Amino acid sequence: MAFGMAHLSYAQQATVVRQGYNNESDYGKFYLRVGASFLNNDFITQLNDGEIGDGYSAPTGLNFELGRYFFLQSEPVADLFKVGIDATFLSIGYNPLKWNDPDDPSYSEKFDLTTVGVKLGPVISFNPLGDLYVDAFAKVAPTVLTSIAGLEDVESVLFGWKSDFGVNLRYKKVTLTAGYESGSFKYDSYEYDEVTDIESSSEEKFPMGMFQVKLGLQFY
Repeated sequence: MAFGMAHLSYAQQATVVRQGYNNESDYGKFYLRVGASFLNNDFITQLNDGEIGDGYSAPTGLNFELGRYFFLQSEPVADLFKVGIDATFLSIGYNPLKWNDPDDPSYSEKFDLTTVGVKLGPVISFNPLGDLYVDAFAKVAPTVLTSIAGLEDVESVLFGWKSDFGVNLRYKKVTLTAGYESGSFKYDSYEYDEVTDIESSSEEKFPMGMFQVKLGLQFY
């Protein structure tokens, strides 16, 4: 009789554990994501309106991310959502640039804007249905920008604080992420006056916002 009661108690506990949000445990999951980046038109407009040339365009870029969720509790709130930290250990972006000579349409040059950074911020994860999860995140992203030697006014390596807001859909181990990454980078602009033979410098900044779409895998 005692054995029967113990067995019944264990079965009830197991049923409770498998309800709602905990159909698939995601306490501290790693993720790997690869996707496409689309530079904001403000960045291209500033290049074309500035002193460093005209005729710039930005083809679709690529991005790669590796990170992990750190949820603050193992059990969901109201059997529906969890709150935690979304930590991206490595974020790499490659965004090509193309310059077409306005005076010679057949001549063009190609450059690239490569970003390397980390991201950290809060995430709220909802489990509205079965194995479907919806994550809303907001992260700060200290970022290094480089590989822009072709833009003569800009230093070779720049640093900036960016932000990353978005939504991530998870179905079992497959993820689909849509987000907007924004921020600006400061650089020293130099101008030489041939008449006075004096070179002057000023601190400038340009925006570098981009919309990103990523496809990924979630794993332990």
